[in-house]
Amino acid sequence: MKKNYAEMNPVVLAIPVLAIGLQDSASACISPAIASICETYPDIATSTVQLLVTLPSLTCCLVALLYGWLASRINPRTLVIVGLCLFVLGGMAPALLTSFPAILMCRVVLGVGAGLTLPACDSIIPRLYQGQMRENMMGWNMTVGALGCTVMIFIGGQFAVTDWHLSFLGYGVGLVSLVLVLLLLPKIPMVKGGDGGKPSAAEMLGSVRGIVWVEVAVYFVGNLFATLVTSNLSLFVEQGGIGTAAVSGNALSLQMIGAAGGAFFYGWLKKRLGYYVIPCSWLVMGVGFLCVVLGASEVWVYMGMVVAGAGVGIVWPAYVMRITELCRPVSQASVIAIAGALQGFGNFFNPVVGSWLVALFGVGYGADLILVPSFVLMAIAVLVFAVKTAAFRLAARG
Repeated sequence: MKKNYAEMNPVVLAIPVLAIGLQDSASACISPAIASICETYPDIATSTVQLLVTLPSLTCCLVALLYGWLASRINPRTLVIVGLCLFVLGGMAPALLTSFPAILMCRVVLGVGAGLTLPACDSIIPRLYQGQMRENMMGWNMTVGALGCTVMIFIGGQFAVTDWHLSFLGYGVGLVSLVLVLLLLPKIPMVKGGDGGKPSAAEMLGSVRGIVWVEVAVYFVGNLFATLVTSNLSLFVEQGGIGTAAVSGNALSLQMIGAAGGAFFYGWLKKRLGYYVIPCSWLVMGVGFLCVVLGASEVWVYMGMVVAGAGVGIVWPAYVMRITELCRPVSQASVIAIAGALQGFGNFFNPVVGSWLVALFGVGYGADLILVPSFVLMAIAVLVFAVKTAAFRLAARG
């Protein structure tokens, strides 16, 4: 491994950088095994067993909030290595355990590891790359993460048929990332404060302009409504007589494939659309989800989820790059980590938001909670497009 990243071939450097994001989900791997785990522990409430899926996400979000501060004091390469070690240990150890509390504790360890690795790649790429290559790498990072998530879900599902303990072996994907990082990733250049030393938390966040938080808030709201669709998809499919749980599972897998495809072409789209890649991603997402609910057939569910997935794959790298463009280097890692953490909190609490919508507006679960987010996402697209166009015109006149 060369110590100076500038001396490395950009293609070789891309291998460990992209490998960091390979394990994009801390929870997906064992989702197919939850029913079997419930059968093994009949005295434990189903809601408690489901913490095995949700607890890592919550822990990940809490740790991610600290990532920017940690990365200004500890080299990001070291943080990535520690994070990957915790990810692999916390992810795979339950394969050897029978104590439910011990397994639950391992899920906390897994979440801590993910909280260090998931924000890392998004903040490392702007430090190592410039121009079009930076845009491309940001999209490819999302592509690798989507493919890694799909692989982990597949492995977890296949192993769960034999023994649910084996489903935890899917987190072995993290071993691949760890080896590549140890072998190929150099030390990452660290940002410094105004006095040349380690920046304080106030310096990292105090200089962030209000427009940045507006962009983060828009992303948070849009992502929250998008996840309402995925959490209501199985209800829509089964209540509408479209198919079984298998159809929902296939549709969600196709969404991840669509996300991988959309993210892969993000750099190409950004070069041609500029800022407007953001409202276009929301529009594609909304149209895709609308096709799902209006088509009301297995084919349309699959097609709509692929289209919506393309929007999902574009929107996150688009906002990460927007944050990078608007923030000083000293603030970028912190704001990106906060945006990612808010995304995770939105995913965690979206059932609560769904119940509020049902109670406040009299809509129902299933079809209604896909239709409403579809229109909300398209409305966000129109609003963002209109506001940015007006801002461009004002800037041109000034």
